[in-house]
Amino acid sequence: MARFGLIGGSYQSQSVIADCQRTMNWYTETIESQMGASAMALYPTPGLTLFGTLPGGVQRGMLEINGRLFAVGGPNFYELNSFGIPTSYGSVGNDLQMVTMASNGTLGNQIVICSAGSLYIFNLNTNTLTQIGGLTGIPAMVVYCSSYFVALLQNSNIFQVSNLLDGSTWNPLSVQQNEVFPENIASIVSAYDFLFVLGQDGHSQVYYNSGANQFTPFSPISGAYMEEGCGAPKSPVVMDNTVMWIGGRQGKGDIAWRANGYTPLRISTFAEETAWASYPAKGSDAVGYTYRDQGHTFWVLRYPSANNGFGATWVYDAAGQQWHERGFWSQQGPTGYSAHLSTCAVFAFGQQLVGDWNSGNIYSQSISTLTDNGTTIRRWRRSPHIAAERERVFLQRLQIDVEVGLGPQPPLLDGFGNPRDPQLQLSISRDGSKTFGVQYTLNCGQAGAYKKRAILRRLGQARDFAFDIVATDPIPWRIIEGYVEGTGFNTPSQRLVKQIAQAQ
Repeated sequence: MARFGLIGGSYQSQSVIADCQRTMNWYTETIESQMGASAMALYPTPGLTLFGTLPGGVQRGMLEINGRLFAVGGPNFYELNSFGIPTSYGSVGNDLQMVTMASNGTLGNQIVICSAGSLYIFNLNTNTLTQIGGLTGIPAMVVYCSSYFVALLQNSNIFQVSNLLDGSTWNPLSVQQNEVFPENIASIVSAYDFLFVLGQDGHSQVYYNSGANQFTPFSPISGAYMEEGCGAPKSPVVMDNTVMWIGGRQGKGDIAWRANGYTPLRISTFAEETAWASYPAKGSDAVGYTYRDQGHTFWVLRYPSANNGFGATWVYDAAGQQWHERGFWSQQGPTGYSAHLSTCAVFAFGQQLVGDWNSGNIYSQSISTLTDNGTTIRRWRRSPHIAAERERVFLQRLQIDVEVGLGPQPPLLDGFGNPRDPQLQLSISRDGSKTFGVQYTLNCGQAGAYKKRAILRRLGQARDFAFDIVATDPIPWRIIEGYVEGTGFNTPSQRLVKQIAQAQ
């Protein structure tokens, strides 16, 4: 049998005849030893268990500071204890959109919240929430950078700076107008004491605290001008020692960028860019957050307008530089998937917590959890094409190299109450992935059945094969490789690194 490149991320080209790959609720991990059974493996994305619920409405943002967890749900500002029990400290404006929050931590004991065009300040010592006045315009977002709170003013090229270490005071003289590029500012990001000012029409500039003026302390860094703006104002994140954002102009979010110093480096592919361009909001509504798990740093992007309003979630893995998709199996909409339930994240109380865009729920997220708050996680991998220059191919056997023998105890039961194996569902396309036929079941071994093999025989003939592999049973599904035997695929193949090692 021969390998056929089953393991990989999502890459569905404009023409599925060119490439049709989809990876949903699995992520790829490179086997760093370079001498394993495969170069990469598919590992399961984490599941969700309920941590707490905000009674005021949908999750709109979270912040952890000084060991305390704060969140905005609907119109209310909450603190949650380690048992997930919320305490409301008052209300903020509610436009049903994500808020931004920033804190000066132990230096000033303040949190500033930007919500629905207003700023609010929470005092960590007195636990009081008050609205802030004194801004010269309507705030769109707030960050904390180099000992100052900075508010971007809506529909302008202006940002306003608070007093030093004090988010309660905003001097009208502390207004800075960006004069480096002509358009309005789409988004601002605080990273490593630098202020990234991202324009909405193809330009950006990085500022630093020069201290030249007590009222307008930030100055542009010479040489830190970028010919790329931000098309999705809520997409930027700070991760992997840099800033990442969705670029674009004229209300479209088109390309994912990573700041390589002060040079934008494209990290999306044509496949993601084609998908984002197909959404009603043209990618401009992307909401981003980041988290780290198992050595991987993930950038999670939710697109609310996609999939007939059910949303879509794309994830970039900085470790492997691969993209995959995540989805909640709602069995609604054109695909059955809605966007993954998470829309924001913090690490608090020793666990990774994520907020639900569709409710007031906050979940603990972990790879050891095998459902999404009790709902089945449907994992799906669509293979690359198997073809021989469009000549007719006969396949006698397909083997999925999946980690077997992981059935739970007590075992899963079939429709008659009898113990059964965890099962993969497999369907075949013989027309270039345009359509897929009947679904086959591959048994993958009850607990301890480590010699089980997941094999399908007598696949027939076609000029182009592609496979859909689906897993829904609640076990940690790990797929290592795929093999086929047939016309042109009869010679066992080794990984390239092993061939090189043998040659030496």
